[in-house]
Amino acid sequence: MKGPSALLQLLLLAALWPPAIKAQVETEPETLSGRPLSYSNLARLPYRQLIKIAQSDSRSKPEAESYRLRIQSRNSLVSSRDIELYLDVKDAPIILVVDYDGFVEVPHNRKLLDLNPDLVANQPRGTLNIFVDLELPKVDPPEIKGGKVEYRELFRPLMTIKDEMRKVDPMFGLTGQQQFVLEVETGGEPLKITRELGARTFTPDDDGKVYMIMESYLFEENPIVSIPDDAKIQVLPKSPQEIEEIRSK
Repeated sequence: MKGPSALLQLLLLAALWPPAIKAQVETEPETLSGRPLSYSNLARLPYRQLIKIAQSDSRSKPEAESYRLRIQSRNSLVSSRDIELYLDVKDAPIILVVDYDGFVEVPHNRKLLDLNPDLVANQPRGTLNIFVDLELPKVDPPEIKGGKVEYRELFRPLMTIKDEMRKVDPMFGLTGQQQFVLEVETGGEPLKITRELGARTFTPDDDGKVYMIMESYLFEENPIVSIPDDAKIQVLPKSPQEIEEIRSK
């Protein structure tokens, strides 16, 4: 099985408040600058979470005085020059300059860790990506025998890597957030999940690939999946929009 790409996108949306806890946010304390957490629909990210993401970069050092991150809008009409960032420190917001290539230098010190201000952008929530190089664990491919594999075994590599991602981004993989999927190159052969109440067939696309999302009810049921022994399997990150496209097929 091919390993996942080392370059992964961590969406700012993933570390923001999901709809399920929005009501709780309304009653929480104001930010350091005196604004309520819900004062606008701007992208926000707590400083400690930002540093945690930065330190997950395979090139970073835990005690570095600053970290260099690349930030990009998911809106192709928004350039790096349009993105403005600041740390929401009371009475003295710290401006972080985004250069023409989308890179920004983030200071790292004990004072900011103790204060934990929000990083605030002048962009809507869920529209920015942070790029880091993650050194993900190497996992053995699923064990396919005679063209058959159990569902849990098939998704074992994905679950292992997802657990590592959750250490960086606790929201990763939740509904409406970025998730991993399995890309299975079958050489044109369909995949079939056989359940007690019937079977589900996955037809490859024009490139001979099938994209599968881990379904909790199937993981619990653990049905048998018919799959070629020589199928090439990758674990890939997909955005919420891409996840919906896969579900709709």
